[in-house]
Order: sequence, then C-alpha cells, then structure tokens
Amino acid sequence: MTKVVHLLGETDVVYRAIADKLQRSGASLTDKRDYADLVIAVGIVAQTTSAADIAVIPAQMKNPDANLVVRIHDILVPEGVTGWGSEILNDWVNWVKDGSNGIAPPDIEARHWVHIRDATDAISLIALADADVISHGVIDLAGRRAWSSKAMLEEMRLLWGRYTDALNLTHTIESLTNVPSPASKQFSGEIPRPALGPLHDAMLAAGRTEGWRPPTAMRVGLMELFAHSQIE
Repeated sequence: MTKVVHLLGETDVVYRAIADKLQRSGASLTDKRDYADLVIAVGIVAQTTSAADIAVIPAQMKNPDANLVVRIHDILVPEGVTGWGSEILNDWVNWVKDGSNGIAPPDIEARHWVHIRDATDAISLIALADADVISHGVIDLAGRRAWSSKAMLEEMRLLWGRYTDALNLTHTIESLTNVPSPASKQFSGEIPRPALGPLHDAMLAAGRTEGWRPPTAMRVGLMELFAHSQIE
C-alpha cells in the first residue's frame, strides 16, 4: 500500500532530496498532517515538532522526540548545504579551484562521508517499510569507510587538473595516465565510526538484501561538487 507522508522542515537541499526520493519510491506527500500515514521531520524543525514518526537530523543536533531518529553523519551534498556539517567540502573545492594557493583549508580528522543519494535512499526505504518492520529508536547513518582530508584534497586536485586540462587542451601523457585514485587508499589511522549495525539491520528488515552498502563512489561525489561549483 502506498504511504501518505507529511514532510516537515526547511526546504533545503536535504529536505528536497528526501521528498523527491519518497515520491519516486511511490509515496504521496500531503501538507495536511491529519491525512498522513507517516510524519517525517527534517532538520532543526524536528526539535520543535511533537510526536513525529521519524526525525532526520544532522548528527550534531540533540535527539528530538520521535519514534525513530535518523542521525546523518558527514553527508556529501554536491549542491552545497548549511547546517548539516559538510560546509568544509565547499571550502576545499574553492581552495583547489584557486590553485591551492594561500592559507590551506582547515585539516580535519578523517570522516565517513556518505553521498546524499545513498542517504536518502536508505531513509526512504526504512520509512516506507511495512509497519511491522519499521525501526524505532536511534539509527546512525554514515559511510562505511573513513576518508582522510589529505586523500580527499589530493583526489580533488587530480580531478580538477584533469577537468582544466580538458578545457584548455593541455593534457599530457602523464595527465591521461590511469593514476590510481588517492581516495582509494584505505585510511590507516584510528577514527571511531558511527555504529552502523542498526542501519544495516533496518535495511535488511525493509527488504534490502545487502543491507547498508552505499554504492556511490567518492570520485563521483567529488566530481559532482566541482560541477555544481561551476554552475553557481
């Protein structure tokens, strides 16, 4: 049965991505709470909304009152968004595009970046699951791998260099060589990862046989960051 969802929140990129994925997954959206099978509060509005079925929040926010709280860590949003903890990616993009000159952007501990498409896919799947399997409590949502800032910046320099070489017809044999992705290197330090067991179990219960296996490659997400920065 198709679920009718009442979605609350500031209409930023994350809100719109969740709304789009819910609709493409078969849900109907309504602006009337009384008509909804499910109430989902996104972002800061979750702090002031009473009795939401699901709250989707940035990890740094205090857990609100909801049957299920999904805390998103380290979300990669190509269009850019504030308030979700990923603003540093835009700083890195601008620094690389400016030729990596001047003061280097702040270094940060490794993060478990997750693309917004993969995050909203998981949220939609869990939200639209049958009532008898829908999760309760708190679910942390993040990528499975840790990415160091050094690897991310090296990858961004590589991608931006190839893009500008293509525009300016300045490719060389070296620039066209299949150089291994810096971001493909496994992070060797110690950084605690959010507990992904509840997320994995919730996706299994909702019918995803592989559980939590985000498919979007880091290189794709970084290329999209540059593409959107060119549009702005």
